[in-house]
Amino acid sequence: MRLTPLTMTALMLLGGTATAAEHATIVLYHHISESTPPSTSVPPQRFREHIDHLRDNGFHVMGLPELLDALRNRQQVPDKTVAITFDDGYISIYDTAFPMLQEYGFPFTVFINTQPHNDQQAGYMSWAQIREMSDAGVTIANHMENHPHMVDALAGEDEAARTSRLREEYLRAQAKIKEETGQDHAFMAYPYGEYDLANKAMFAELGVIALGQQSGAVGFDSDFLALSRFPFGGSFTELSDFAQKVQTLSFHLLQVDPESPMTQDTSPDVTLQFAPGDFNFRQLGCYAGGQPMQMEWLDQENGLVKLSTEQTFNLRRFRYLCTAPMRGSNTRFFWYSKDWTRSTPTNQD
Repeated sequence: MRLTPLTMTALMLLGGTATAAEHATIVLYHHISESTPPSTSVPPQRFREHIDHLRDNGFHVMGLPELLDALRNRQQVPDKTVAITFDDGYISIYDTAFPMLQEYGFPFTVFINTQPHNDQQAGYMSWAQIREMSDAGVTIANHMENHPHMVDALAGEDEAARTSRLREEYLRAQAKIKEETGQDHAFMAYPYGEYDLANKAMFAELGVIALGQQSGAVGFDSDFLALSRFPFGGSFTELSDFAQKVQTLSFHLLQVDPESPMTQDTSPDVTLQFAPGDFNFRQLGCYAGGQPMQMEWLDQENGLVKLSTEQTFNLRRFRYLCTAPMRGSNTRFFWYSKDWTRSTPTNQD
């Protein structure tokens, strides 16, 4: 694979010590605060530990537009490349994260749902603050208008009507972002990380790259209609957890059956086929709720495995996780998660 001028420059800035790679990680934050909901918050001092780790351990922090362009065009990037993203446009991004990241010279992206900013809702940035960040080089991108559950139809809506409504909401939010900032990026983040096949088809038709909230690395062969991001907040803020995740590598999945993340089951089965890579199929481990899953190898030589679990998940959203150590390393892992959204949940998270 060829190196672009951008990635060649990045390698030179790193003193020539970095190697070229076909993968990267994207990290996700919401609040950088100790006074906001704990489940979506990272304390400021912990956030500083995260970015200190990137600065001090050979990571290359790349802007999301440049990273997505490189990966989509199968152009290599420096190994240990990370893109930093935030969802929802909360005020702590401007007050706390923005000055820290400026201090370090790290690019980042904010996915905003536009209506709270239009309404000058408490706890959200103003458009003036968003413009200030945009003028300073921060990427501003689409998180829809009203932060909808995109997989849910309104009363009386069929799939065509739901898709039409969501398309118009996306386009209104895109137009507002362009009006306020001049930015018009062809990528967006799913609110709540929820999506279905109709959502993916809509964004494919619009030529938009879409990002989720399921954990995992990204690479040349990732699903560019549901790219993985590692979310941090709540119980996932420790530096040790962050340090492990940002150096992960991406599996290439040849098959995901069912492809759809939508389910009515509390413990659905899934069949995955992993392409060969710099790992051993016999070291693959898959987990549900932190517990090992039953792995029925249908064709181990060709990476085909059926996963099942006796655990039940009553939350609206849950995930299965698969990892395998990189050959010759006990610290770096390939990482993939299969996300699920229950269409008839007994509880919501």
